[in-house]
Amino acid sequence: MQEQETKELLKKDILDILGYCINCRFCLPSCPRFDITTGDISQGASGITRALYYAIKWRVADKEILIELRDILYSCMTCKSCEIACKNLSTGTKLVDAIERARELLIEEMIGPMPEQKKVLESLYKYGNPYGIPPLKRKIWLMGLNVPSFLKEVEVLFYLGCTAPNDLNVQKTATGLIQLLKKAQIRFGILEDEICCGYPSLKMGERGLFEEICEKNVKQFKSLGVKRIVTLSPHCFDTFLNRYPQEAIQEIKVQHYTQFLANLIEEKRIVFQKRIEKSVMFQDSCYLGKYNNIYDEPRKVLKSIPGLELVEFRKSKADSLCCGGGGGRMWVDFDTETDRLAHIRVKEAHENGAEMIVTACPWCLINMIDGVKLANVEDSMKIRDLAELCVEAL
Repeated sequence: MQEQETKELLKKDILDILGYCINCRFCLPSCPRFDITTGDISQGASGITRALYYAIKWRVADKEILIELRDILYSCMTCKSCEIACKNLSTGTKLVDAIERARELLIEEMIGPMPEQKKVLESLYKYGNPYGIPPLKRKIWLMGLNVPSFLKEVEVLFYLGCTAPNDLNVQKTATGLIQLLKKAQIRFGILEDEICCGYPSLKMGERGLFEEICEKNVKQFKSLGVKRIVTLSPHCFDTFLNRYPQEAIQEIKVQHYTQFLANLIEEKRIVFQKRIEKSVMFQDSCYLGKYNNIYDEPRKVLKSIPGLELVEFRKSKADSLCCGGGGGRMWVDFDTETDRLAHIRVKEAHENGAEMIVTACPWCLINMIDGVKLANVEDSMKIRDLAELCVEAL
């Protein structure tokens, strides 16, 4: 009975949200998913949500049709470009909210998530991370970082996130930021038993698991007296800041590391001495920019590095092109896509004569590195995380 009530409430929420959509399709040109498919309306923002709307309205029960609906719903990268376009040009419909609730509904119906994503949720439940990494393996990696554990008297909790222990390139970001924090003489620590922020479960529609993870994290933060969290990933940053219960997190200041670095540079606690004579382009993370309007801080950091020339992408800031990794897309690909977004981004940077793309997101970093390989420009184009670049300039 309660399960059926949950499903009906989700359906009502979705119809209430999508009731504002007038099917003007102004969102389609902004949808990165639509850009890399064959032009079928159902593969883009309003097409996805219209299919969802009528599936609920007409009470579609055919399993094959629902599986097709699942595929287009989980193909969305949740970059929020459609919502920004709708707010600027039309009715301000919360399209991503509808898609996220639809994924919850598909979980309730035991149709979602995508088959490739099931092991992610299993790993989150079993290990506390989406990559299948046993906690012991993470602890062994942490031992090599020479970073103290977080204690109550410590100023900053540096929240590493799940990707660094799993990816060699993101490990360079983590070690780079640790070096910068030490250089600025920040009293910081990490959690030996850190678990995921819950972002993958939230975006895949497994709200029950997300709430369980959230509760564990809040309990640990409170027991340790955490007052400030600095995250490596924009996804962790947004999840803590905007998706955790406000009453549970309101006494904790949550920052992405680009914000923290920008402050340290302004206070002259970090001063760059070495010139880096390169033309670079900055890849705005959707969850830093479109979700939280953080565009200036990463650019302030870049502009403080001597010799660096910052060139903007044709689509940047609120109009920036997603890397393709958000919304659970790091774990699943779709045959309907004719190209990769990171490949498109790398080609543009290469054509503009840029020597480097700089990111401030682990998943952007991973995807851009793959994009360079796809474009076959590894000799002339480098991908760096901002933290790593800052270390080079010390």
